[in-house]
Amino acid sequence: MHGRGGRALIALVVTGLLAGCAASSAAEPDLTELEPPAAAAEVAALGILGDSMSLGVNACGEQGQCAEVSWAGGSDPAVGSIAMRLAAASGAEPEVVNAAKDGGDVGEALSLADEVIRARPQLVTVLLGGNDACAPSLEEMTPAADYEAGLAALFGRLNVEAPDATILVLSIPDLHHLWEIGRTNPQAVQAWNSSPSCSNLLGAADDDSAEADARRDAVAARVDEFNAAIVRVCAAAERCIDDGGAVFAYDFSGEEISAIDFFHPSIAGQRAIAEIAWGALEGGSE
Repeated sequence: MHGRGGRALIALVVTGLLAGCAASSAAEPDLTELEPPAAAAEVAALGILGDSMSLGVNACGEQGQCAEVSWAGGSDPAVGSIAMRLAAASGAEPEVVNAAKDGGDVGEALSLADEVIRARPQLVTVLLGGNDACAPSLEEMTPAADYEAGLAALFGRLNVEAPDATILVLSIPDLHHLWEIGRTNPQAVQAWNSSPSCSNLLGAADDDSAEADARRDAVAARVDEFNAAIVRVCAAAERCIDDGGAVFAYDFSGEEISAIDFFHPSIAGQRAIAEIAWGALEGGSE
């Protein structure tokens, strides 16, 4: 499923998951009538494995981590995180163990899983792969086979060592789309061109040459491969729910992207991810 054409294949799924999501970008989500999802009916401990997106990096007014607005474990009512939704639905706040790592990839998540496993979670959220695709060069991207093997090892370990946990895994956002919506913004281009982050996609951001387009398309293709691997690995694991590609298909708007680096989700973007994740959890089954 390639980026530009893949959205059409899952448009109906995304429409169902994101009903009312556009409106939520302007107001706090209403959590008053939530019911505990069957796949996570009682969650005393919520484990989080991921990267900077699960840490709210650059979502607040200053550069750096802002975990209170994390889509997964945050406490800010403007986001309505998975942790807050679980608390609203059940009346009991879960213990949140956020073992996400800024800049972390799938291999590092496997090494950080101990912290989550020790908490004996009933739900583990996973959003990984952006740093496996983003690299200084195309050659330094994680090979698709290695990403899939790492994810399979991670889920296998969670199944064995956290046997009560449902795994909720989200697709990787369409990173190429983020470049598309920022490429005409001089501030975004300046930020990207002056940063070493994700330079295989965002480097020379205003270069419209065929070579630059091919480079960006190669990153997009690797993200597609990773997202296909997520579906396969989740299907093979026990107690695993994926989002049907909904995060990848979501067309983040300019206001849903950080004004600090024009790459990470803003508070509104974190809210959009939380909406998608909760919809997937509600629609999933053990």
